[in-house]
Amino acid sequence: MPSPDDKPRISPERLREIRVDTHVTYGKEFLRAGRYEDACAAFDKALEIDAGDVRALAGRSLALTRLGRYDEALAAAAEIFRLEPNNPYGYNAQAVAYHAMGLAAEAEQAFVKALQFGPDNAAHYYNFACFWAARDEPERCRENLAQALERDPRLNVLAATDVDMRKFRDEPWFQQLVAFHPSEES
Repeated sequence: MPSPDDKPRISPERLREIRVDTHVTYGKEFLRAGRYEDACAAFDKALEIDAGDVRALAGRSLALTRLGRYDEALAAAAEIFRLEPNNPYGYNAQAVAYHAMGLAAEAEQAFVKALQFGPDNAAHYYNFACFWAARDEPERCRENLAQALERDPRLNVLAATDVDMRKFRDEPWFQQLVAFHPSEES
């Protein structure tokens, strides 16, 4: 029988993982809230602990893109590829940066690769839908938005308010897609 002094111990490696996960979670929340400097700081803290955490690198890249720091965003995506060639999060981050830079051909190519290597990721489809919305391609936007919502119906809330989607908000296809889905949690 264990004595009262035998406390459960967390291994140093597990503690390190928890700390990284915590910073990544904060970074994602700051990113969602539009607090891009804070997001970068949280992702940087995660990377101080584990320089190879691709979640932190991808999140950092997305935050840097929103700050207009495209070279740094692309460098973070390149680091993901150095660590994990063909990582879909790297391609998604790269595509978002290229799109923000106005490099449509490069963005499209990177989005295609993100979906090739991460075909079940709703966010990749959603970002590709935003790309097509910006290019005024309603059918391609609809196709990718439908794929995103099929994978994560909760994205309808984002789609309904996202500035990238504003030009299609009054379209019947758009309203039908973003309508409440019974599978959603309230």
